[in-house]
Amino acid sequence: MKKSSVALLLGIIFLTLLGVQGTLLMRNGRCSCINTSQRMIHLKSLRDLKQFTPSPSCEKMEVIATMKNGDQTCLNPDSPDVKKLIKEWEKQVSLKKKQKKGKKHPKTKKVRKVKKSQRPDQKKMT
Repeated sequence: MKKSSVALLLGIIFLTLLGVQGTLLMRNGRCSCINTSQRMIHLKSLRDLKQFTPSPSCEKMEVIATMKNGDQTCLNPDSPDVKKLIKEWEKQVSLKKKQKKGKKHPKTKKVRKVKKSQRPDQKKMT
């Protein structure tokens, strides 16, 4: 009985230390974000940034940031810092798309012209 009490106590302590700030739920017919994080997120640390517009299942706009280390955080879409982050992210994504578009058609290799004197021996007709 003591082992289960200790495990329960450790679980409660762990969850308390972890906190629920910016906690993300799975999108299954309701809002994904319980709370939003107020911390500043740098563009360099982002892997992905998703925006969810209001829908019948969730009446509020949600912004979910996925960090390079895999952590996901809900951001306040009304925050000026988050609005700026969204603009910078969209600009970065559009630049990457333009770069990929340019790489679709590989450059053709230039064919060197060979001078007459460098061509293999040709039979001269006289």
